[in-house]
Formats: sequence, structure tokens, C-alpha cells
Amino acid sequence: MLFADAVRTGAVALSSPGVVVLVVFLLLYLGVVLPAVWSRRSQRRHAAARVLELILGQLLLVLRVLAGLLRR
Repeated sequence: MLFADAVRTGAVALSSPGVVVLVVFLLLYLGVVLPAVWSRRSQRRHAAARVLELILGQLLLVLRVLAGLLRR
């Protein structure tokens, strides 16, 4: 296998939906959830908690819409 083929195959594997979901989850977890829980600064904790509330609210809305579409 040529190097270019190996790189191309690796790039396709990294763009699979499961990898994308995992990367987004890790970024949200590291950027929002951990500061909301473990930050010593209350201002940072409150800001991260507000962002987490917004994200979870939008996720719940999307899930309700999807559930409604699946019932039809």
C-alpha cells in the first residue's frame, strides 16, 4: 500500500459519523461539563452551567422533533 493510499484511508476513517460524534462529545465535555463541575471560580461555574443548560435544552428540542417525526 502506498503512503498516499494509507493517508486517504485514514482520513476517511476519521470522518466517519462515530468519530465525529465522539470528538464533539469530548469537546463539549472538556469545554463545558468539567468547568461547570470542578472550577474553583463561581463565575466560571455559573457560565458553564448556563451553556450546558442551553445545549441540553436544544438537544431535548431536537429529540422531541425527531420522536414526533418517527411517530408518523
